[in-house]
Amino acid sequence: MKVYLDDWRNSPSSDYILVRRVDKLKEIVKKYGREIEVLDLDNYLEEYSKFGGNGIDFIRWLEEAVYTGEVELKPNVKIVSHSSDPYMRRLIEEIGENIKAYLRSRR
Repeated sequence: MKVYLDDWRNSPSSDYILVRRVDKLKEIVKKYGREIEVLDLDNYLEEYSKFGGNGIDFIRWLEEAVYTGEVELKPNVKIVSHSSDPYMRRLIEEIGENIKAYLRSRR
């Protein structure tokens, strides 16, 4: 499963699930975490940010949720950002790398 979080762009291909809101993305990740291959995140979600925040809010929540065992992900999950803000894109991807390092350390 590939998941694409964005407020106005369409997903890059039909094999992605398009999600506009962080609260919905959290539901998907809680339910299907082990099935997720790719999380491709935008940061600024404009009008949708009132539904759980932005991409950075999601990745920080995900980090905590993985560390506490609330969410299970595969160690090889790909976590990337397509945000147009280079700082936020880098920050989201750095937190994603921390999550993956933690998952690999638990093997």
